[in-house]
Amino acid sequence: MLNIKYEEISKCRPGQVVGKNIYNMRGVLLVSKNVVLNDYVLGRLTDLGVTSVPVIVDHFLADGPAEETTQEKVFKSYQKDMEEYKEILNNLASGKKLDYEQVNALTTSIYQKINHNHYLVDCLNKLKEKDQYTFTHSINVALYSMLIAKWLELSEKQITGVIQAGVLHDIGKTKIKPEILNKKGPLLPEEFEQIKQHPIYSYQIIKDIPQISKKTLAGVIMHHERENGTGYPLGVSGKHIPLYAKTIAVADVYDALTSERVYKKRVTPFETFREFEKIGYGEFDVKIMLTFLANIANFYIGSKVKMNTGEIGEIVFVPPYSISKPIVSCGGKYIDLAKDPSYAIEEMI
Repeated sequence: MLNIKYEEISKCRPGQVVGKNIYNMRGVLLVSKNVVLNDYVLGRLTDLGVTSVPVIVDHFLADGPAEETTQEKVFKSYQKDMEEYKEILNNLASGKKLDYEQVNALTTSIYQKINHNHYLVDCLNKLKEKDQYTFTHSINVALYSMLIAKWLELSEKQITGVIQAGVLHDIGKTKIKPEILNKKGPLLPEEFEQIKQHPIYSYQIIKDIPQISKKTLAGVIMHHERENGTGYPLGVSGKHIPLYAKTIAVADVYDALTSERVYKKRVTPFETFREFEKIGYGEFDVKIMLTFLANIANFYIGSKVKMNTGEIGEIVFVPPYSISKPIVSCGGKYIDLAKDPSYAIEEMI
């Protein structure tokens, strides 16, 4: 459990992390938990009359040997996870059976990073190379799914089940020809039909392993189902889609959109937020989607961005009710993208 204390705002320092949502007297959300404090956020809270801030004790993100060591460990562990997953896929492709102990060890390794949110999201943002997408995607989906499950306050057993489903959700793609999976142009209808079989192939690979729970099996086979019934392979909707599948669906689409692929450029997280705002309410579980977006958006505070003007800026605040349009510090001024449509974020740096 996080150790949180209320700090006088005059004593707060940039780099500290907000431990609880901060509301005004009318119950309006001002700043979400997990926001990293900076001069802009502290100034905004002061102007709004906030006198104390709930901060996470011993969670200071300024530069220093301890923080660098933790970050390095997270990065190395992520890369090790990717190599483990690569070995799992290569073994399946060569005709070997799935080694459950290897999958379980990978699940445990991912779970061990659950309390390093900021370093973890930083790692996910940086390590998205198109030539490694096949191997990084399932690890990323497992990690994003873990974060969603944590933010939904699921039990440890449920969180590890979600992680395992994330690890396994795409292993059926080993049964699909590489030239279809990596095709640069549009897929032919018959090729897309082949792609749509991968949840079934994944399920078939794992269904006879007794240690894998029914909830994880359901999460794997149904991760492409949609709330409005437009998904595949079963075409079910709403309450007929289990929790793990709903969770992985959000994580899967988010990672796919924000990753570099052989056939498409990655888009910024803020473009992805807009995409979820456009299509998400029909396709995804609203509670899961909003929980994820509201939390993940805060981790981009402090990120450097290139604007459509060519200027380099920094994200200083993400408004809770307008997460696709952050406040950017640029050229000595603050730009509110919700109020000035002439500015846009072109890319993350």
